[in-house]
Amino acid sequence: MVLKKLLMGVLAVAIGVIASPISEHGQLSLKGFDVVDMNGQPYILRGMSFFWDDWNYERFFTEGAVKTIANDWGGNVVRTPIHALDESRAKSMIDYAFYAGIYIIVDYHSHCAHKEASSAQSFFGNIASYVKQKGYVHVLYELYNEPLYENCNGANDTQSGGSLTSWNTIKQYAESVIPKIRANDPNGIIIVGTPNYSQGTEAARVNPITGQKNIAYTLHFYASESGHGSLRWNVLRAKCNDFPVIITEWGVSKADGGQNGTPMNKSMNDTWMSWIETIGVSWANWSISDKGETSAALTGGASPNGGWNDGNLTASGKYVKNLMKNLNDGKGLSSVGLSPANVDCAQLEGGGQYEFVRNGVGNFGYAVQGENYMDSSNVKTVDYDKAQNKSYLASQNGSAESWAEYTLMDIPASGYYVFYASVATNGNGYLRYSVDEGATVDSVEYSSTGSLTKFSGVLGKIALPVEGTSNIKISWTGDLSFDVFTVMPADSADSVNLGIKAGEQIVSIGSAKASVSDQFRFDARNRSFVIPEGYERLSLFSVKGRKVYSADVTGKANVGLDRSVKKGVYMAVLSGAKGQTSLQLKVTE
Repeated sequence: MVLKKLLMGVLAVAIGVIASPISEHGQLSLKGFDVVDMNGQPYILRGMSFFWDDWNYERFFTEGAVKTIANDWGGNVVRTPIHALDESRAKSMIDYAFYAGIYIIVDYHSHCAHKEASSAQSFFGNIASYVKQKGYVHVLYELYNEPLYENCNGANDTQSGGSLTSWNTIKQYAESVIPKIRANDPNGIIIVGTPNYSQGTEAARVNPITGQKNIAYTLHFYASESGHGSLRWNVLRAKCNDFPVIITEWGVSKADGGQNGTPMNKSMNDTWMSWIETIGVSWANWSISDKGETSAALTGGASPNGGWNDGNLTASGKYVKNLMKNLNDGKGLSSVGLSPANVDCAQLEGGGQYEFVRNGVGNFGYAVQGENYMDSSNVKTVDYDKAQNKSYLASQNGSAESWAEYTLMDIPASGYYVFYASVATNGNGYLRYSVDEGATVDSVEYSSTGSLTKFSGVLGKIALPVEGTSNIKISWTGDLSFDVFTVMPADSADSVNLGIKAGEQIVSIGSAKASVSDQFRFDARNRSFVIPEGYERLSLFSVKGRKVYSADVTGKANVGLDRSVKKGVYMAVLSGAKGQTSLQLKVTE
């Protein structure tokens, strides 16, 4: 350790900086969720991402711009998006960051990197070789900006449609590139993109890359986009499960970057920043450009060589500069007008768990948004304020089959359960669901709701063949809007209506777990709960996490549900000395 500190002192003199992020913190690594410095202390990266190195915005890829971000804005990292794998440009930016004493993320800025694995291997292998040759410790490698479509056509392709690039495809691509980096840089942090514009961190958390150290995963969000708010729960789940996530791109605007001039929503940005700063996740803001969109940090005519004054900064530039300058200087959240957020991991066991999470992975008994699929075909996401989480999944072509696939976790036992979905349609048809590539297949009939935005629930029986985790493929033909679905234990009314029996099993799992609870259950017809011994408090939550009812049930075997609770789907949670147990239920009258 003494030798390492001595070498870093020599490094500081070599780059002409008495104290800089590189000289003070040296080689970064990962410890659980956290980025840590050479002394093993948590260290948060806060900085700026440049724009695509194309369309003349590469003119900002200059030493002066990097030094301005480091010295005037207080940034400790820059991200350089390289879409054409231009090694010379990447190496120049690596040098500029070194001269400025800050870290750099070298990003293969592509929506189609898995189709260019050979080129990516060569590019990152050569960059790592350059890092080794120069003795650099300040470089992080981002292998895949934003995976989108499996059958894409080039780095800029966001229009191909069809199936989203699956996590398995991304993982295989990353595992082919990582060894090329490790051959020359055994310690540098490598960041791997995730499905659906790098929003599918939960897919990676379920099945992470193994056998490698210092591997992090990407999450992207745009703070003024209402549908992205649920991604905050992805960050919390990552933190609470020691799963390393780095936000390599976020914008103050809506998801389109604010191309139509829609101003940033400061309240939504403050909510996001309070959340991620309280958690302690590293980030880079999009973008250093004068593109004329809300997310751009610079106004038109700003010098490519830096030295920008406040007149050269947009609302985004001023907002993010203030964050970096104060927070990287060690000042508290109050210095930038923020307050700590409630990021207690206990929320994941309570009402907050029912917030919809944009990841394509859901837990048994909890609602999963239709548009948050793992894989899909012939579907599109539509924004609609009255849908759950303000968006839903819709058919692209009503004459062809549409489908979306999801992963369901924490299945308590093999058996028969209730499948509930909220749909809107102008016609009649069947919603089909196949579990684990056809291990079980079933369907539920739906009728016209009178409009593609008038949602109604459909209820069916579904067979889950294994305990633990299963993939569910939901498909239909025709024009249909698919909002949200859940798989849950049946209450007594559903058991009768759907023919589900307590303890009815599909395959033997070595223990007699019942798929319908014989202990804690809800009788929809009588609006009453059966309460097992050992619990004191019954709470009822909406599917979005709002507590709507609470009652003391100490010593009671049966409790009627108050008539103030309206029809709908809820999560009932029992708590007490015995612990906590939950049940999803449907109030029908």
